[in-house]
Amino acid sequence: MAETIGTITNIKVNTFSGGINAFDICFVTVIETTTNVSWLFTLWSARDDDSPVHRVTQSQRLALVRETAFRKLTVHIFAESDSGLVDGIQVDTP
Repeated sequence: MAETIGTITNIKVNTFSGGINAFDICFVTVIETTTNVSWLFTLWSARDDDSPVHRVTQSQRLALVRETAFRKLTVHIFAESDSGLVDGIQVDTP
């Protein structure tokens, strides 16, 4: 599992509605500290009828990345190197 260390510069939440294929998706852009390269990660992708437990987890992840971006804290994003889907998040708090 690859780790990207940097700061969050952008958060994008989209809802695609209509028919049986309605879903929500959240993207996070991180600028890596060492190389100053920008990376795009998928925080979640879920159907609109997803279970309440998953909805709570998604809300908590969104709240964490919003606070991290607002306070300009260093974030560690853990994801597989061949996909941009986030497996874990760790925030360095002062």
